[in-house]
Amino acid sequence: MPSSYAYINARVRALKASLLSPEAYNNLLATSSFSAFTNELAQSPYVHALEEAEATHKGLAAVDQAIASNFDAVTHKILRFSDGDPQTLVGLLLLRFDLNNLKAVARAKHAGRGAEDASGSLMTVGELKQATAERMLEAADLPSAAQALAVTKHPLSRAFSRAVRSYASDSSLLGLELTLDRNYYQSLFKALDTTDHSRDFARYLKREIDATNIRTALKVRGNDSASTDLFIRGGKEVSAEMFANFIREGGNLQELSSTSFAEVVDAANLSEAEAVLRESLDASAHQLYFKEPLGIGVVVYYLRLKEAETARLRLLARGKFYGVPNAQLEKELGRA
Repeated sequence: MPSSYAYINARVRALKASLLSPEAYNNLLATSSFSAFTNELAQSPYVHALEEAEATHKGLAAVDQAIASNFDAVTHKILRFSDGDPQTLVGLLLLRFDLNNLKAVARAKHAGRGAEDASGSLMTVGELKQATAERMLEAADLPSAAQALAVTKHPLSRAFSRAVRSYASDSSLLGLELTLDRNYYQSLFKALDTTDHSRDFARYLKREIDATNIRTALKVRGNDSASTDLFIRGGKEVSAEMFANFIREGGNLQELSSTSFAEVVDAANLSEAEAVLRESLDASAHQLYFKEPLGIGVVVYYLRLKEAETARLRLLARGKFYGVPNAQLEKELGRA
């Protein structure tokens, strides 16, 4: 029998109840060493993933592997108890993590970082397999990495190859990432044309595009060589004209004051703006959670919460591993 959203969302709410509590974060933050941190993590729902990871990895690599394995397990669990259009939508949501992984590979190659150093940033929960991601990281250069992906027929393989060819001519990492973003959203909305979904869900995705365009504008603002070609179409509140105004020399962000991203105007720097954008999308996902008790909104919100949990745990793990003071860690934790 096809799974209904009533059943799927009941299962996802049960998963949501297993997310780490504020008290758990406080206990992890209060640990005095990396060893104490891992001991505390072993008292959480990550215990089994950590035990398995420590059988083949050590130190920080073991924690990274445990976090990734836990995320992989819960997301594939959602896929398994879904089918039909709900499963298609879940798959599309998980494809975004593949998008992030491809960006991580590109950043590693751009920065000349080794495979071992970059593998901790991967979260292979979509269609990109761990073995493929590792082959891409071990490839000699970006074209070779693109070839390793192409043989798998991954949905984003053509987009990655096009982005890599463009990168070869201008060495623009931002341009490469935006090419991937543009193709991801094009593929996503094309799939939505044949999938039953709500207008609220489509509206949420459009706000993700708006956030991407705002983030891009902040990165290239005042750069005379920046091009309006960096703009990604399909958003809801940020137009191409607004984007052009944002990136020109001396341009300001006041036009955002009339949008749901108004707080970005008062952000002191890119880091604060990133946090505002993230919080705004979190709020939108939270609204979708309540608007769609029998829709995909419950899954959308849970995935955002789970993604934030993995980011915070990785931040804490690195902080404890490298001896970062708790005061600084606590500040960074609020931004993660």
